[in-house]
Amino acid sequence: LKLEDYKDRLKKGEALNQDQLEAVEKYDEVVHNLEFAKELQKTFSGLSQDLLKAQKKAQRRESLLKLEAEKKKLRTILQVQYVLQNFTQEHVQKDFKGGVNGAIYLPSKELDYLIRFAKLTCPERNENL
Repeated sequence: LKLEDYKDRLKKGEALNQDQLEAVEKYDEVVHNLEFAKELQKTFSGLSQDLLKAQKKAQRRESLLKLEAEKKKLRTILQVQYVLQNFTQEHVQKDFKGGVNGAIYLPSKELDYLIRFAKLTCPERNENL
């Protein structure tokens, strides 16, 4: 704005000092640099938006991966609990004591350990839920 004022004053025939005259001579260069700065700012703004989008996408991907890992852990825990709960059933115990119906033979002491462990780690379920 100051340069435009100097330029207008020069057109009206007003006398300007040496610094003001040099500034008026560089008016086009200043305007060009301002336009370049605006374009540069637009470019940086676009890059910033792209970076934010990429960060959000990475965060979503990371949270989905964490969720899947938690699901996998929970699935494994439930599978182990299911297997352990089966040791509390009479017919399963008989199969392991005798080593029949595809079950390996387990001594009574080891089977008792598994049954006690199953009772400690597997909560009682309310079948009405």
